[in-house]
Amino acid sequence: MNFREAKLKVYKDIYYSFPDGESTISAQGRAIKTIVKILNEYREKKIVIGTHGDIMTLILNYFNNQFDFEFWESTSMPDIYKLEFKNHELKEVKRLWLE
Repeated sequence: MNFREAKLKVYKDIYYSFPDGESTISAQGRAIKTIVKILNEYREKKIVIGTHGDIMTLILNYFNNQFDFEFWESTSMPDIYKLEFKNHELKEVKRLWLE
């Protein structure tokens, strides 16, 4: 199984984890707990957060399931996205990175 196939597997089965790995549902839960804390602490403020593309995709997916494996696969490395929230609701996602 190559990297792409392995990544697709954990996106399709969010409870699956490779040996000594973390499932998608677990990683997403960990990320969302942190994002909610940040949204509460910095309500109505502009902040910058750096993270891996996979975690960013899982955060986006929590708020809008259109952000899935295909979205993750379309991101570049590096990449920059602007996310706008209002009262814990994802209002806008805009790609800022220009290749």
